[in-house]
Amino acid sequence: MSFDIEQVLQNMAGAISSTVNSGDANIKAFAKTILDNEKQSLKELGEARLLMQITDVVFNQEIDREKQVVEAQLLTLQIMTKALAQQAVNAAIDVFTKAIEDVI
Repeated sequence: MSFDIEQVLQNMAGAISSTVNSGDANIKAFAKTILDNEKQSLKELGEARLLMQITDVVFNQEIDREKQVVEAQLLTLQIMTKALAQQAVNAAIDVFTKAIEDVI
């Protein structure tokens, strides 16, 4: 049996693509959840400022707080993305290793 690097690379790309596609939905859903969780707070904050119920100073303080909340949640998203990248690399390397083992 021969070792066809072109076929192996194609199979590795397929493994990466498959892994990323399967995890992509989870990442998108989590990102949407982050925004959905902030929706009401942002709406109330925007309305309060537009109705002049809060000053620019209070508005900016609240915006900074919202930034910190979203940033903290996005750090979880960063971890999820890193884990997905790691899974994709592992899938590709598994394909490569299997191709070598099949030749031996």
